[in-house]
Amino acid sequence: MVSSRMLLLSASCWLLVVLGSCEEPIEERSAEYDAIETQQEKELIEALQEVLEKLKGKQLPSSEKKLGWLAACDAGEQCAIRKASRIGKLCGCPRGTVCNFSVLKCL
Repeated sequence: MVSSRMLLLSASCWLLVVLGSCEEPIEERSAEYDAIETQQEKELIEALQEVLEKLKGKQLPSSEKKLGWLAACDAGEQCAIRKASRIGKLCGCPRGTVCNFSVLKCL
């Protein structure tokens, strides 16, 4: 009984190995398909080149728009603003001065 099960199991394993190792026929592509594919690739490359040319002309965002960066302000200029109970900084004071939050100016 055990040997018949082993024989059946080994036969099914060999069948799976044989079926799994069979190579699938390679499909041949027609010349028309290759021509269409290369034409599409050329169109995509041209479109990407156009986009890159447009992006070259655009300026990078100025450093004033970077997050966490404060614009510089002069001494005596308003450096903060009061919003209800909070005070927000508008600009960074130059060296030697500090933003005085009671008068909201660089002193």
